[in-house]
Amino acid sequence: MVVGAVVGRSATQAWGGVGVDKQAGQAEEPPGYASLLGALATGRPLDWGGSAVVDQAAALWVRPGFDAFVSLPRLRFEPFDFQLRAAERVLRQMRGRAILADEVGLGKTIESGLVLSELRLRGLAGRTLVVTPAGLVTQWREELERKFALSPVSASDVDWQAPQVPGEQPVVVASIAAARRSPLRDALVGVSWDLVIVDEAHRVRRASSASGRLARSLRSRYLLLLTATPVENRLADLYELVSLVRPGHLGTPREFRERHGAGGQAVRDLPALRARNREVMVRHRRSEVDLLLPRRLARTRKVLPGGEEAALYAAVSERVRRNGRSASPSRTLQLRAVQRLAGSSPRAVAATLARVGWDDLAEAARRVRGSAKTRALVPLLRSEVDRGDKVLVFSGFRETLAFLAETLAAEGIPAVAYHGGLGRREKDGVVAAFRDQAPVLLATDAAGEGRNLQFCHTMVNFDLPWNPLQIEQRLGRLHRIGQDHEVVLTNLATAGTVEERILHLLEAKLNLFELVVGELDMVLGRVDEDFDLERVVFDAHVASADDDELAARLDALGDELAGARADHLGGRERVDAWSAGRRSGDGRSRYGVLAALRRAGGGPVRGPRGRGAGGPAAAPCRAGTRGGRTGHRRSRGGAGGWRAADRPRPSCAGSGGGRRARVW
Repeated sequence: MVVGAVVGRSATQAWGGVGVDKQAGQAEEPPGYASLLGALATGRPLDWGGSAVVDQAAALWVRPGFDAFVSLPRLRFEPFDFQLRAAERVLRQMRGRAILADEVGLGKTIESGLVLSELRLRGLAGRTLVVTPAGLVTQWREELERKFALSPVSASDVDWQAPQVPGEQPVVVASIAAARRSPLRDALVGVSWDLVIVDEAHRVRRASSASGRLARSLRSRYLLLLTATPVENRLADLYELVSLVRPGHLGTPREFRERHGAGGQAVRDLPALRARNREVMVRHRRSEVDLLLPRRLARTRKVLPGGEEAALYAAVSERVRRNGRSASPSRTLQLRAVQRLAGSSPRAVAATLARVGWDDLAEAARRVRGSAKTRALVPLLRSEVDRGDKVLVFSGFRETLAFLAETLAAEGIPAVAYHGGLGRREKDGVVAAFRDQAPVLLATDAAGEGRNLQFCHTMVNFDLPWNPLQIEQRLGRLHRIGQDHEVVLTNLATAGTVEERILHLLEAKLNLFELVVGELDMVLGRVDEDFDLERVVFDAHVASADDDELAARLDALGDELAGARADHLGGRERVDAWSAGRRSGDGRSRYGVLAALRRAGGGPVRGPRGRGAGGPAAAPCRAGTRGGRTGHRRSRGGAGGWRAADRPRPSCAGSGGGRRARVW
């Protein structure tokens, strides 16, 4: 390449004001460019390899640091300040390998999603794996899609194949139970992942367990372990998790025991242990963040069945017991469904009784008119509707939903129905109608997944799921950030049914409605890693000669659950004592301007010291929008009256006065 002469006015423009030698007609050589111009004048060939290195260096130079959140304009919700601080600490100080140990309900999923989004937009997390309990796979997929605009896939999908080449791939979500068994285990272990996220990571602490072996076999550059209880009873629990994210950080096992103790001994040199843990662990407590929810109030309405209804239930239960003792696995599932349907309504169980060949019982079910729970539900709904309140009524069965819709229509109570057979647009239309017009929503558990219904604060469980996690999931649609009112829950239970005994078990032994949403799974996991209360209760029902024996078996199970709950609460205290506390230097409002910047016109969003992150802002999540505080409802007393599940505390959740509420 040959450099030509630059003359006249254009030379001054070209060199930013460098003068021109008017006598020679030649532009003056700009300072510092002599060597470059000389090289160009000699016509030396370009070194393409060196040029590529320069291009890569330039790309790295202009890439924003981790003090700038480049993903914020793309989010479909507004994170809390403490969640942004957590993500920044993980990225800047912990180099993408950390334990997120916030108390239950503070948004560990959101914090890990922020880390994932930041790494992914920088091209550092193209291959990402999320390992989670089976019951949370759908929730993870919905969270990643709705809030982070990602396109996750399930490893259990028939057409899923492990990524074979580098580059951006869909986020893979896998259940722990499936991932620790071949052939899925072999496929996951064979991939060099950029980022692995393990939810409920206390399940992978022990290296000898199948889940622990899986976690130690996965290869990844970045690793996030999510658990509210990194410590249970043993100090070694903490050592195992810390060693997963940063091997050797706490020394060898022997050095750790010598320095800090082991077993039931008092922890030695606790300040040093906390200091080391802060280097790899983020933990927030509710007392440290400006995050409060209204109370939730729960009561049980026990109803007495009529003679025909009680006789039908007793006959169905006896036949299920007799057939269940020698049933195949597929037949057992069918019988379990029959027993649950019998507790829902005679109308619901009639068709299923006919399908299993019990025509005599099917005919008896058809002869029963109405049900005791329906007769209790109608006046309850009427009183709520007359006050102008909206009510969400849950049933596990579409047959019962249809029966309730007919009953309410006959009673002149407007209602809409939501179930899994509806398409997405139809579901959206039902939710909109419930919000804007109909006072009652009749819903199956399909409404318990991914729908935010904070504009409603009264809920009825017409029939009770045997799986308590489903109860929690139902309640979570209402009792979440964005809720202004105390959430009022009524559980209907027919006397003498399995549902009544389960409810007694959950209330008296587990104190279900006093647990924070999200804690239940951790309590049940202490009984057994794959504990299934529905299966255990049904097995006890079939094995019992009569209801008295069933009651005794469930009492013993209740004692075990009570012990698990006590262990969980004790473990939570040990986490606070032994693990990473909050650093005194952590401010609360470093990112307080972020929301204002986004609302002020969608311009670049900056961290405290970072460069802007361009691009249009995504539409914010509006599920928590509200136009001002309306105060709490007054608790109702009387015999069998409302019970406060949480200590009285002020309403919060987001912001009032028309400002958009934060939602996770």
